Formats: sequence, C-alpha cells, structure tokens
Amino acid sequence: MRILFLAPQPFFEVRGTPLAVLHMTQALAALGHEVDLLTFPQGEAAPTGGVRHLRSLRLPVGRVKAGPSLAKLALDVPFVAEAVWRLASGHYDAVHAVEEAAHLIAPFARLFKVPLVMDVDSSIPDQLRYSGFATRGPLLWAAEALERHALRHSAAAMTVCASLTDGVKARAPEVPVFQVEDPPLVDPRKAPPPEAVEELRRELALRPGPVVLYSGNFEPYQGVELLLDALVLVPLAQLLLMGGSPADVARMKTEARSRGVSERCVFSGQRPPSELPVFFAVADVLASPRAKGQNTPFKIFTYLASGRPLVATRIPTHTQLLDDTTAFLVEPTPEGLASGFRAALDHPEDAAARAARGRDLLEREYGVERYREKIARAYAAVERLAARSS
Repeated sequence: MRILFLAPQPFFEVRGTPLAVLHMTQALAALGHEVDLLTFPQGEAAPTGGVRHLRSLRLPVGRVKAGPSLAKLALDVPFVAEAVWRLASGHYDAVHAVEEAAHLIAPFARLFKVPLVMDVDSSIPDQLRYSGFATRGPLLWAAEALERHALRHSAAAMTVCASLTDGVKARAPEVPVFQVEDPPLVDPRKAPPPEAVEELRRELALRPGPVVLYSGNFEPYQGVELLLDALVLVPLAQLLLMGGSPADVARMKTEARSRGVSERCVFSGQRPPSELPVFFAVADVLASPRAKGQNTPFKIFTYLASGRPLVATRIPTHTQLLDDTTAFLVEPTPEGLASGFRAALDHPEDAAARAARGRDLLEREYGVERYREKIARAYAAVERLAARSS
C-alpha cells in the first residue's frame, strides 16, 4: 500500500510519540508498504530506512514542547494544508494519522475517499485537561467533537493500551480496533560491557549507594516533582534524571534545591536511546511517577525489558499493564513512592523476582516480533478495507 503517515510532532526527538512514530513507520516499510511521513519542521534527522520523510512549513515558533501548546496549534495550520495537498495529489491507498492530525484530516480523507487509520496514541481532550491547557470551554468542546467525528469516520483505529481501546469501542463501536503496544527500545538479554558502566558512573559523578533512575520529559503530568519530594524521604538514595530540555532541567534543579536534595540529583540531559542499556545498568530501581493519565507510557515497555525493579504509581496508565507481581505499585504521593523505593532496595530478592517476571511478560507479549505481527495483522485488515472502497 501507499501510505501517507501524518505525525504532527518535531521529528526526530527522543520522547514518546516521535519514538513510536519512528518504530511504526519502520515496521510498515519492512512489511513492504510505501510510506510518506509528514512531520513538523523541527527535529533532528533520523534513520527512517525505506520511509520518505517530509516536513511542513517552518514558522517562527521556537521549540515545540511535549503536550498541547500555542506553538503546536500554529504549526498545525501549515501541516494540515500540506497534508491535504498531498492527499489530493498523491494517489495514496490509506492515510495513517497520529493525535490531532486524525481529527483535522478526517473530513478530507472522506472527501478524497482515502481510508483513514486513526492512531490513538492518546486522547487529545484528555491531554488538554491533564496539561491544564484547556480544562473547559470551546477549545475542549471542539477537540471532543473532532475526536468523535474522526473516530466514526475511520476505516480502523490503532491504540497502544486497553484503556484507549475501551474508549474507542465506547465512542465508535462499529470501527475495527487494533491494539498495538509500543516496542521496547533495548534488547532484554543484551547487557552493556562493564567498562561502559564504570565510564558512565565517572562521567555523571555518581556517588556510592543506590540509584533511582527516571527517564522522560519533565512535563507536569509525569510527576517528577513527586519524585523529588519522595527523595527527601529516602536519604540514602540518589536520583538520576535522564531527559528534559535545558530549560526544563534548569527548572527542576531549582525545585531540587528548594527541597534540599540537589546534591543527590544528577541530571544527564537528553541522551540517545542507544545509551539506555548503560543507564539501566547503573540504576538499582526505575521510576515511573505519573500522577495522572490513561495511556501506558512508551518507556514502560523498555523499563520491563531492562530487568531492573520498577516502582510505578497505582493509576490506570500503569495498572492496565503492570500488577504487584511485576512491579512495586504505589500511591501517587511522595510517601507512596518513597515506600516503593525502600521496599525495592531493602528486599533485593523480591525486587529481582518482580523484575524477572516483568521481563518475561515483555518478551512473551510485547517484544519486537509481537509488535510487528500486530502491525501486519492490522494493516492486512486496512488493505482489505481499502480494496473494497476502491
């Protein structure tokens, strides 16, 4: 099939949605599909083997952060214009649209009779609420209406977790839904060389003692401030934070100083995914402190593949994948996170057993081969739908 893949994101950046887009487009190309990937103009070059990467018109909006923003709203205008032009002239068999691109392109996909695959990586109305960008009012109402319209006029929907699958089925029960969880970014059985681990410890000036690792952006919904509050209650631990823009790192350093834990916080900044194995190797515990949300974070699958103990908040974003046999699930409070870190550090045999069961689950249900099988099954159905509509 000839697929127009719409991803209104900076590409490439090391964060959840661009990583998911990279892996999805590479998998589609490996299955023999011809993929044109349209993204925002911001971002680094990425190895998109077999994928033609296109960028929309650049606007002077600066960096586009994760989540809703005025910059993203502005960039959506030339992005959709470019998408419509290509849809009208590109002879595509399907359009695969991520996040708000699906909402905005749906009427044009109907106009040009091109089947729409709605990639529900998250719910845009929920993003608006969680970020505080729009908790009520016309923008939120418009997002909800556009989401309903796009779902009801999609040939198929692809989701990343059970809560999003349930949401699609509730709002558009006639639309075929394919649940395709994100793949891990590391080989679960490949350990980095010891000298690389020691070199990273020296580079980061890590002290002796247990290391809690967080990787990801520093947006409010991620709960990084909760991590800093929990660190106050676990005085022997140090916190390694991998990710965050320079501005976000500066802000979080100020937060750490205000809590008196700055000497036990190490900020590595953004690092390439290829360095994840060595970061996992220096960590004793991994943390996912999200305070709110429904979609399972991309990083959880990679955390499971690492074989390291995981402490995660007991909210739907985690509990639809994890349970008390595969992770330390805790309340989304500083006290809850601190209790999870102490349990993982004080009971290493239990922690290792949970980590091993988590990795077994990953390899059995969510490994790279299973990911590709799920995409192949979904697009076989899309291909049949496209053939019937042509």
